[in-house]
Amino acid sequence: MLIGVDIIEIERVKKAVERTPRFLKRVFTSREAAYCLQKSDPYPSLAARFAAKEALRKLHPALARGVRFCDLEVLRDEDGRPVVVLHGEAQRRCQSEGIGGIAISLSHSREQAIATVVAEKG
Repeated sequence: MLIGVDIIEIERVKKAVERTPRFLKRVFTSREAAYCLQKSDPYPSLAARFAAKEALRKLHPALARGVRFCDLEVLRDEDGRPVVVLHGEAQRRCQSEGIGGIAISLSHSREQAIATVVAEKG
């Protein structure tokens, strides 16, 4: 079993979005951005997804470098639960390393967002 966890200050993500407009396109897929930006306050959801991408990168050394943020996508299933969708290099590396069965949990308070990722290996 593999585990990755990350926590981030929501304000840090908000400042990055405001300071660098291309941050949204570099870090989030169009589906992630659309979901978050339709909210009255998108920053907790953006921060939770950023934490999820960092937690996924911490899951296994194969995901730590050379994987683009947009290769790691966090969406919602029909019940509203977060799910991970892998693309490109992330998908190839997970397949080659036998990483599967990825489960994710997201949460946030007023100031911080956290993500925990658990996956099966082999």
